[in-house]
Amino acid sequence: MVYLQVTSDVFERVWEARFAAVVALGIDNRRGTREAAGRLSQAIATVATTFGSRDPKDHPSIAAWRETFRDLGWSPSSYQSSVEALVRRSLKGKPPPSINPAVDLANSVSLRYLVPIGAHDLGTAPLGLTVRLARPGDRFLPMGEAPAEIPDPGEIVYAHGADIRTRRWVWRQSRTGLVTLDTTDVVFPIDGFAHVTESAVHLAAAELATLVGELLGGEVRVWWLDPASPQAPPGD
Repeated sequence: MVYLQVTSDVFERVWEARFAAVVALGIDNRRGTREAAGRLSQAIATVATTFGSRDPKDHPSIAAWRETFRDLGWSPSSYQSSVEALVRRSLKGKPPPSINPAVDLANSVSLRYLVPIGAHDLGTAPLGLTVRLARPGDRFLPMGEAPAEIPDPGEIVYAHGADIRTRRWVWRQSRTGLVTLDTTDVVFPIDGFAHVTESAVHLAAAELATLVGELLGGEVRVWWLDPASPQAPPGD
């Protein structure tokens, strides 16, 4: 099974895009609750120390996303990368709440390394996820009970068939495929840019894989995706 793949037109649009896929199979997401929540709290506290009164948009890891969003025609003020949103919430005293161990670990590592990290239930995505450009027929279900949205043509999305799991690359995740306490198989995509956050993506993937394996069990693998190797696991 291909858990995650990136189409060539995404790399043509953003040549420096880089991805890691942390895939965890057979986890017990009811384990490690206290430890995962504690790591999230620690990461939130560290953000305050790291940024102080500094505006998050001035940090190179966040500025890279703002610049890319601007280049793609998306207002970085209206559409913040998930990591910028996590940082701003933490600094405003409204940090991300503890949700469940897998999600808490993903958010804690995202804050620690300042890279966007998603969490998708593979049980709802038997075809795996594809990072591609939006096309006619795509549909996105926002959180809550909001009506379905139609992505803009050519928008970079995470998709399972025509079901869009994340809009505007790393902006907002769908209510479809959320990781729950009953989830056993997860793909954690980690997104970055060559020569900017590439090393942070590698470090984040290694740490997240270790934490998930230690706290939640299961079989955990990590793959790196770039123009030369655009899927996880790599094709023949």
